[in-house]
Amino acid sequence: MKLMINKTDLISALNYVSKAVSTRTTNPSLEGMYLSCANNILTLFATDLEMSIHTHVDVEMLQSGSVVVPSRIFIEIVRKLPSEQILIETDENKMHLVSDESQIDIHIQSAANYPAIPSVSVTDYMILGSDKLKRAIRETIFAAAIDAQMPVLTGLLLEMSKDQFQLTALDGYRMAIRKETIEDGLEFSCIIPARVLSELYKILNLESNSDVMIKYAEKSVHFTIGDTILISNLIGGNFIKYNDIIPKNSNLIVKTATKKLLDACERASLVAREGKNNLIKFHFEEGQFHIVSNSEVGSANEYVESEIQGSDLKISFNSKYFIDVLKNTSEETVVLYFIDNLSPCVVKTPNSEEMLHVILPVRYKE
Repeated sequence: MKLMINKTDLISALNYVSKAVSTRTTNPSLEGMYLSCANNILTLFATDLEMSIHTHVDVEMLQSGSVVVPSRIFIEIVRKLPSEQILIETDENKMHLVSDESQIDIHIQSAANYPAIPSVSVTDYMILGSDKLKRAIRETIFAAAIDAQMPVLTGLLLEMSKDQFQLTALDGYRMAIRKETIEDGLEFSCIIPARVLSELYKILNLESNSDVMIKYAEKSVHFTIGDTILISNLIGGNFIKYNDIIPKNSNLIVKTATKKLLDACERASLVAREGKNNLIKFHFEEGQFHIVSNSEVGSANEYVESEIQGSDLKISFNSKYFIDVLKNTSEETVVLYFIDNLSPCVVKTPNSEEMLHVILPVRYKE
């Protein structure tokens, strides 16, 4: 393989593909990145066998070929090369990189043992605005479980219909749902690993393209963003019946500004996190919303201007769960629904069902 390539273009491609390089594997090939050059196009591909990413870069091809290059050192070298034009040439076991006066050789592997780029046989697809997909991921992904004892909860449930898509995540202590309206959607549901959606979110932030093409197969889902394709295996099994978790009534409704509540929770959590359980207490008394936290280092008292309807209540929460909701929503106002101090709190937006969060309380102690 021999080619001339623009450094900026190559770095951009590496930023995408490197997200799928395996960091924990017994297969040395998966720690590398597959490069193949043909017809003046360089294809870059990486996989950890759960997620795969490949993209393309226009090059001046002098000789075709395919290799597997150690990804970490290759990326670091490319970023440090002095000029915008890079000559890349490979022989049987080495890659030679030349840029101005810099000449660097790195050892490579044969491409023969690297997994093939996955293909999808389905032809149906849908187009989704990247802003909607980013918002849905941002507002839900933090609620996915980290513990793999229940594999389905380490993923997010993606539900598609002709006019709406929805992402749902829950970890046993909280649940996050985001709905978005669409046109001409496909009808399917699947569970996508949270880690994959986290990397997809990063790619969407790098890519200025406004649309995402989605293809769904029986065991995988494909996201195409510009010249980049991310392919994710799906998590098997049945997701929790999340509608059964959502409280259907309330005895207290609190409407407040998202930013003011977030700031108050963050200040109170500074004291709370020095304790054993990171608790903040919500007191609703005499028409006031009072947030309290105590630990060995001190105490915090915050008052949040709010519209309050219903019974007085004292209830405790893990501060992180509320902060995660408030700092990731794009809504300026939130509405909190309470039943009692043992029942979950529901967080919504006014006059809308697009965003919904359920947060379990912690047993209240004076």
